[in-house]
Amino acid sequence: MAFTTETPAARAPDAGRGSARPPAVPQADIGQVDLDVLKDLLSYYLRSLNLTLSRDLDHCMSPLPVARGTGKISTLLIVGANPGIRPSVVAHIIQKDRSAMVKLLDQLKSAGVLEQRVSEAERRSHELYLTAKGETLADRVRTIAVAQNDRFFSVLAPAERTQLLSLLKRLYVHHIDPVPASP
Repeated sequence: MAFTTETPAARAPDAGRGSARPPAVPQADIGQVDLDVLKDLLSYYLRSLNLTLSRDLDHCMSPLPVARGTGKISTLLIVGANPGIRPSVVAHIIQKDRSAMVKLLDQLKSAGVLEQRVSEAERRSHELYLTAKGETLADRVRTIAVAQNDRFFSVLAPAERTQLLSLLKRLYVHHIDPVPASP
């Protein structure tokens, strides 16, 4: 199998926020590199694409407080769609351990986009809500994320995208434990 080393930045011009590409990087000829068993491992391609996809998304989100790092975009959108959700549920869904989730929530609270309240129903539990600034940011993030997703995966036909999404969702549901019950 021959690999192209042309970056997305080299293939098409920028088309505005959400479709902007990161700067081109020097190219290496990897077409002749023997990938050993890696060439047949889905995990290799998923990890590699995850890194590429994350870098591209960070570039698109660079002026926003959710850029750089993982979990901020997911947390923002999940909390926006589920006001009052518990931090532990968000952490489970985005696969963050407790200490990483505390740091992530602190960053979002410091940016003024998220607030954490004590639950009125269960005083020992906390609930997450977006601030007005967070709602505005979530709207911008959704727009950029959808544009970036469409551009990044434009190499696939619509039916292929649908199939890939279905397969990835199936793997996610199979390998991610159900959300734990409330305490």
